Amino acid sequence: MNFDLIKNRIRYASFFVPFRFHIVLLAIVLLVAYYWLKKTSVLPDTSYTAIIDLFITVAIAFIAAIFAISFITAILPWLFFLFNKKSGKIFIRVKTAAKQNTITEKQKVSIDLNPIHRPIFGYIRLRLHYDDKNISPKFSLINNQSKTQLFSSSLNGVYNWPLPEIKEYKVSSAVIYFEDMFQFFSFAATLPAQDNFFTQPGNNAGSEIKVQPKKTEDTNTRIEQIRKVQGEFLNYKNFENNDDVRRIVWKIYAKNKELVVRIPETNDPYASHVYFYASYYNAMGTGIYSDFFPAFLNYYKTGVWNAYQQLNKQNVLIKYIPDQESKTTFADDPLQKIKYIISTSEWQTQKNLQQYFKKEEASVLCISSLINAEEVQQILDRTGKDLVIIFVQLSNAFSKVEIKDWLQWMFIKPEADGLDKLRLMWNISPLKRKITENENKIKAILNKSESEVLVV
Repeated sequence: MNFDLIKNRIRYASFFVPFRFHIVLLAIVLLVAYYWLKKTSVLPDTSYTAIIDLFITVAIAFIAAIFAISFITAILPWLFFLFNKKSGKIFIRVKTAAKQNTITEKQKVSIDLNPIHRPIFGYIRLRLHYDDKNISPKFSLINNQSKTQLFSSSLNGVYNWPLPEIKEYKVSSAVIYFEDMFQFFSFAATLPAQDNFFTQPGNNAGSEIKVQPKKTEDTNTRIEQIRKVQGEFLNYKNFENNDDVRRIVWKIYAKNKELVVRIPETNDPYASHVYFYASYYNAMGTGIYSDFFPAFLNYYKTGVWNAYQQLNKQNVLIKYIPDQESKTTFADDPLQKIKYIISTSEWQTQKNLQQYFKKEEASVLCISSLINAEEVQQILDRTGKDLVIIFVQLSNAFSKVEIKDWLQWMFIKPEADGLDKLRLMWNISPLKRKITENENKIKAILNKSESEVLVV
């Protein structure tokens, strides 16, 4: 018997209980108060007993009216919602909130639900079923609509969702709750949803990055340092009368009977774009330490995004070169598109740094602690000083653990969340020594190079 499956089914069925738990507690208190008052009126045919009986009658009528109003105001919008759902008129849209986040803020998810009517002075809450097996806690939206719209037929707002990873999530359905003003009753209904949203790296003020463009896509931007570039298409052109006969390519003439000359390398004072490379290559593998790598990935994505954003604020034309395929989402918003590509990237083992990096175009290269130090040395031997290297130290993904942290974990409280547990385990893991040693090798190589280096 699969107890986990039974447990999940019972938990899911509990979402549709039409009343809140505190109404049960209230009912118990009212019953105890009723029997206690009845017990105190033991003297029949007296004014005291008549007053107690009248008080009980008025109290019961008032409480019944409150329950009736709560029940009606919650069930009518719920029935209206079920009718529209059966008619296929209701849609829900879940997407990434456009607002930028700081490094300490929770992720924001935007939700639009229409048509729907809120219970009078009541609440609408939701749960989202995402990534096939996960269900969010019940939450209310931070309403984007004007508070003057008392009887609005739509629900639009954002939810600050403390999701653990920076990646894309797939939403398959939603559970919508209609609750009265006193939160006695909670009528639930499901609604299919086929939306994706991604959590975004936070914004963090970093050091200014000074970089020169190397790739010419137009000749509108003049650079300070003249660079060497190759000639025209295929470095050849047809022979003309004023060309040097010594530059004729006789092999082509022997094959095609065409006189062409080789165009030499020239000095070009123009360059328009900064090509931004960020490698997600993992040369170490995950092995038995796979729990640490999502936290590494979150930290690396935040470093890459903030470096890209620092350049973008300088009004530099940037072209981000991914090392893995990605969807063309947000094609109409270039900055949001780059954020999506960075947020949905994963550690990969197919394309190493040598296969990915192109020294003729690259102006910025982001690398992590999972890159082989030997590959970094080979890149620097090829590029010289015409490159800005941003080294993201993954060991900084976990803050330092003090003795008091261990004492609190052992004697005072358990770990607050999964990241706290990983932070404690990281400090006693052999992986820490392995990554730290590789980081020291990379930093030693970078310190000897002529390239501009930024360590984060």
